[in-house]
Amino acid sequence: MYSLFIMDDEPWSREVVKALVNWKTLGFVLSGEAEDGTAGLRELGERRPDIVVTDMRMPGIDGVDLLQAIHESHPRMKIIVMSGYSDIVYLKGAIRSKAVEYLLKPINGEELNAALGRCKEELDDRKGLGYRLNHDKQLLPRSPIFSSGEAMARYSGFRDRLYASLLALDRNRVEASFEAFARALGDKEFNVVEAEGLSRIASDLLLLLEQFLSEQETTLEHLLQGWPGKADTLHKEGGPGEVVTAMRDLYRSAIDGLLALRLSRSRLELEDVVGYIDAHYHESITLETVAGQFLVSREHLSRLFKSRTGENLSDYILRKRMEKARFLIAEERLPIKHAAQLAGYEDIAYFYRVFKKHFGVTPGELRK
Repeated sequence: MYSLFIMDDEPWSREVVKALVNWKTLGFVLSGEAEDGTAGLRELGERRPDIVVTDMRMPGIDGVDLLQAIHESHPRMKIIVMSGYSDIVYLKGAIRSKAVEYLLKPINGEELNAALGRCKEELDDRKGLGYRLNHDKQLLPRSPIFSSGEAMARYSGFRDRLYASLLALDRNRVEASFEAFARALGDKEFNVVEAEGLSRIASDLLLLLEQFLSEQETTLEHLLQGWPGKADTLHKEGGPGEVVTAMRDLYRSAIDGLLALRLSRSRLELEDVVGYIDAHYHESITLETVAGQFLVSREHLSRLFKSRTGENLSDYILRKRMEKARFLIAEERLPIKHAAQLAGYEDIAYFYRVFKKHFGVTPGELRK
């Protein structure tokens, strides 16, 4: 049974959600409610629900900051966003904030329950993976590969260090962990002759990697083309040394794939941002308004843009406006006031100052 928390500043809207949810069919229980973002975040920290259904616009903290705060504080919590805004940018922002679904108000019961059903499937998958991981871990002490409690303790320590290396996405630490484990397999505490023992070790390490990738919302099949998805391929041939090498290479490839995936997602976000600016630079947009459109913090957007382009976002907006103004004045021969307005400036005196600072000449001197 999973718990559901509802956040909306309108009491009637929360009542609608409660009335539409198929509680018995889904096996959900109501964890609580909140009518403002600040109180809602506090309640989420105390109640730890599995799923939160939240309105996009909330008193206290809302929009960008609300979704970001939920995801950063509770990365495993499923989020369903409700909003009366149909702007596609909000939809993209909700997806990047790992919202399961973006629902437009008035809420449709069928769509809401379908989104909740997807949440349940993902939570079931996660629970199943965790059960398999714990089950195999409990079986390991009885495996022939461990001849003493000390050997099991050493393996558990290796396993913990390996997972910490995964969390840090540190290839060097992963390789060092596997090298140390390979040396340990040569000690007397480990009985590495039995094939069953190698099979259990390979399965356990594979499940550990799958659990980590599940928390990152991806899979080996997605990251590695041609991955067969079976642990027995890792220990079918060769002895302990070959198995450890195969697992090390698999972990290393998974880290490389995850880093590449994160980079591609960042580039995709940047392309969206640049496209939005290019379409709206003539309007009154700033770093704050662009960040708001994409449901990210100003700091994150500024760092992302600077790291990918080498240029500050505010400088990029200014450059686009100046290039447009220069074209309209010098090539199209439009009146300076009209050109300034089309480039996003209503204050003509301010436009003159910015233009002179940017090009070293006034608009009138450029035209001459």
